[in-house]
Amino acid sequence: MLLRENLREHPAAQAWLATGPNRVAPKMIAVFKGWNQSEKSGVYRLAGVGPGGSAVIAKRCPLHTAAVERSIYEEFLPYLPLPSVGYYGSVEEPDGRSQWLFLEEAEGDLYSPQNNEHRAVAARWLAAAHNTSRRLGREMRLPDRGPKQYLQLMRSLRAKMLEHFTNPDLPSGGVAVLQTVVEQCDVLEGHWSEIEQICDGMPRTLVHGDFVVRNLRLRPSADGPVLLVFDWEFAGWGVPSTDLAQHSGYTASPDLAVYRVCLADWPMLSNKAQVESLAACGRFFRLLDELAWASMGLMYGRPDNLVNPIGNCSACGQRMAQALSEAGWITHS
Repeated sequence: MLLRENLREHPAAQAWLATGPNRVAPKMIAVFKGWNQSEKSGVYRLAGVGPGGSAVIAKRCPLHTAAVERSIYEEFLPYLPLPSVGYYGSVEEPDGRSQWLFLEEAEGDLYSPQNNEHRAVAARWLAAAHNTSRRLGREMRLPDRGPKQYLQLMRSLRAKMLEHFTNPDLPSGGVAVLQTVVEQCDVLEGHWSEIEQICDGMPRTLVHGDFVVRNLRLRPSADGPVLLVFDWEFAGWGVPSTDLAQHSGYTASPDLAVYRVCLADWPMLSNKAQVESLAACGRFFRLLDELAWASMGLMYGRPDNLVNPIGNCSACGQRMAQALSEAGWITHS
């Protein structure tokens, strides 16, 4: 949706003008995702307000996720020895429940996990981010993204699925989908000690938490493509596993061999098997995140609102079945 009239009255424009005395009103506002308190965020493109008349992305987030993103843009990315998305400030809404973040528009080529050069660039970026975050040590400022947090997420997810077994508005086959996911969670919990053993002793560092195609762009440069990474609302601190997940949905699937070479001075990531095992754990963590996001729609009781969440749970369940089978924990036909 494009807005061309009464732009100064729009909340995104008002917040942008409040960030400094020399700000100008947008020439046009594109609504990428409208703000809704039940959603994760609202995203708008403000045309002509940035440096040189460039566009600025205005993102409205709940306070708790805005705090995470702000800490990344203000306290981490300025120290990363690589180009990053520009940050133009933040403004809290009068409601006291949300905050605006203003960011450079990440223009560039779309990322493809089928492109080996792209995967190598992603691996080098992750290695630089992990080295920088370990040096800075921001653990206390970020949510936990380790095995303990994911075990809690899995148990919460399973409980929610069980609650909806008796929901009369589920579409045909809906109960079977939820039952499959519950059984997969049972299997995964039965092997959780193996996941913890793999992660135990691994270095803890920054985790993006949603390192997927839609949150990456490649900007051309004289030295080759530069990776721009954005949408940090799920960032946290934990073992570097989730962002290493391979070929699950739309994950970036960074080149693990390149990543390992870039972190050759990390003894705990010194061999191929260690890094591959960590990425396999990350695949399970990523799938649990996807299932949790898919299950959010189950809170709505109208039958037409349940079709997509059940379909998304089914798709995630199929990927989980593949991952469990490759781990040797189930027989997948």
